[in-house]
Amino acid sequence: MKLFPLIAGALLLTLTTGCERDHSADAPITVLGYTLGSPQREDNIKKLHIPRISYVPDKVNEPHLLMEVTNQIISEFTKEQTYEVVPTAEEADGELRVQLVDLNFRPTQFVDKTQNANAAGVATAFRAIVYANITMYEYQDGEPVAIWSRSRVRGKYDLLTTDDISVTRHQAILLACEDLAQHICEQAVERW
Repeated sequence: MKLFPLIAGALLLTLTTGCERDHSADAPITVLGYTLGSPQREDNIKKLHIPRISYVPDKVNEPHLLMEVTNQIISEFTKEQTYEVVPTAEEADGELRVQLVDLNFRPTQFVDKTQNANAAGVATAFRAIVYANITMYEYQDGEPVAIWSRSRVRGKYDLLTTDDISVTRHQAILLACEDLAQHICEQAVERW
């Protein structure tokens, strides 16, 4: 029993040797070369405005999706909490602009004639894929300055269907957009 405090003390001394600590509120802790805490960002954005997304009309024929996808993106950033999402550009330090550039909904699996000769060639599985271009702007002297961008960020959803294809198509596209929102948030937060 007398050995436990000695071992615990030695372990604590070993772990804290080489620790670096800046005592400011947001500074991370470094232990044995590993940094604990939030990543160091390369921008000064704390409050982020996400306006309604745009789309390329001849590539994305689903304008009704714009508000739903905008809300999904805002929801992802709100859950992640690296940035405080604010409703207006006037309150923000930066802005994330998103443009849907392509949307595909295609069959990926079909009934084989050995399974059912009458239904041969009928689609039984689909994939919805949504692509977006994203650009992050930082406000400098009140003007937006692009600090990074990504092209063709992808969200996808695979679907087996037995229901009405028009309903499942819409649901699959929404779920692909939800995946896209997650990837957009990851690109913005984990790029450092």
